[in-house]
Amino acid sequence: MGTRDAGYMFKKIRLERGLRISDVAGSLSASTVSKFENGHTDISVEKLCLLLDNVGMDTTEFFEILNQNHDTNASPADLSQRAMDKRLLRYAMEQDVDGLKQFRQSFLSKFKKTHARLYKLREIMVSAIILDTQDVHALLSKTDSKTINDYLMGRDTWYALEYALYGDCVPFLQPDDFNRLYAKFLAIHFDFHQPHNYLDLFFSAFYNVGVSLYYRCEYAKAIQTLNRLQEQSVPDNLFFLRIQLRLLKLLCTYKLTGNSNAANELNALVKVISKISPAFGRRWKVDFSFQEPITDER
Repeated sequence: MGTRDAGYMFKKIRLERGLRISDVAGSLSASTVSKFENGHTDISVEKLCLLLDNVGMDTTEFFEILNQNHDTNASPADLSQRAMDKRLLRYAMEQDVDGLKQFRQSFLSKFKKTHARLYKLREIMVSAIILDTQDVHALLSKTDSKTINDYLMGRDTWYALEYALYGDCVPFLQPDDFNRLYAKFLAIHFDFHQPHNYLDLFFSAFYNVGVSLYYRCEYAKAIQTLNRLQEQSVPDNLFFLRIQLRLLKLLCTYKLTGNSNAANELNALVKVISKISPAFGRRWKVDFSFQEPITDER
């Protein structure tokens, strides 16, 4: 989205609030504001902040509205990362495999036309979600796994796309790629001091490493990983992540030791969380083939 999108959106908000250009221009000329609104010229961030202040809106709200408008009108292949993550979460919670396959096809078609790597990466990401939704716990193909590995290993700073790629794909990577990228993931966070606005993505991706180890029946390593995640002080606002962390630790403990106390606590916690969010409870049971009561499968 560019100057034209921002200008048109500002004009729409101004008109909706019954304001004239002269009401919002402040120290700017009416001509400058008019040209901005009609996409004929750009303005500085400072001037945009002034205009937004005069319509009673902060920049965060404005750009959220702008992104939502862009995502509503965009083709599935061109969604922002945040909108794509929301779409994937909805498909996964609804276990809509057909919807996921159609979503994946939009990226595949776009990649065939443009050969832009972004579309290939997103196609693989959706493939990982399909594997998860189908509960087959298979791995990505060696080619797709290597594509994810090569892309992420080549970057010393990760942003939303990189964390989403890692978090969604890590349970389904080939073993060698999994080991290399786990080391890279830790180095990215602890050595390069990622910005705090990516902490939520970091915590989610870290938890998915534990999921990956569980799928590989490496229960002791999964517990070590989840303990290390807990040491990072998962914030209170990530309530469901904190719950999942506790659930998975209990499940791994039971798988590893057959401890009846762990099984009882796990059963009780699943019942409580299922009352709070039935959809979450159902999804967790499907993801981990959880049945009440737990039977000894060792």
